[in-house]
Amino acid sequence: MKRWLTGIGILAVCLLIHRKKADGPTQISGRAMGCDWKFLTDEKVSAEELRTGIARDLEHWEQVLSTWRPDSDLSRHNRGEAASADLRRVIEMAERFHSDTGGAFDHRMLDRLTAAGFGPGGTGIDLSSIGKGFAVDRVAERLHGLGIRRYVFALAGEVRAGEGEWPVGIEDPHPAKESPPDAIRLSGRALATSGNYRQGVQQADGRIASHILDPATGKPVLRFPCSVTVIGPDAASASAWATALFVQGTDAPAPPGMQVIWRGKP
Repeated sequence: MKRWLTGIGILAVCLLIHRKKADGPTQISGRAMGCDWKFLTDEKVSAEELRTGIARDLEHWEQVLSTWRPDSDLSRHNRGEAASADLRRVIEMAERFHSDTGGAFDHRMLDRLTAAGFGPGGTGIDLSSIGKGFAVDRVAERLHGLGIRRYVFALAGEVRAGEGEWPVGIEDPHPAKESPPDAIRLSGRALATSGNYRQGVQQADGRIASHILDPATGKPVLRFPCSVTVIGPDAASASAWATALFVQGTDAPAPPGMQVIWRGKP
């Protein structure tokens, strides 16, 4: 078996605007939650002030939700402490997704994730399947509070767009291919992608034992290199459903009000 693991972040999408032109959009970027983030707008903004604010929001939610930081709210809760108000908010959301997906999304498998070789250790709750999407939604709240309406913001495979049409590319999940991303235009919606081609253990038959676990078995989902992208009203729900649909497979119906795109050979 061939093991190929990466860090926490999985960059499954990309913004198809790569450099600022004189009359083009303002770009701001940084790094948080183990992955890169990028913000684009064609409105006039204070770039440095906005970068500081976005970084502060992402740092706050990483400190709340990280299973890799021993002093995070979640790590302390997993050791028996009461959940903070912010953490309780996300846990309650995760519990709703668990119910809505019929159990295909399950945030209570930290010990099994660790046993499969993908977790940081310990037992309890793992909110990584919605943590980045939830943080993206909080950044969107900041932008709206500042009166910024035309923008796109991406954190790894989670994207949120305001007004306007913003080109977003979904990567080909097959590692041997170098085809350009499938381009879609995102407007007033969020997008999240789950896949197995950046984190997993390749099997002899070409399938990958992914970092996404099947709650019914507690074991990694086995699929050939593939990904599923969900477009929905917010990044947290798109993230949760992308995880659930990757578990359920291509025969699962699209959630109401959401669009589903599979790539690769599930």
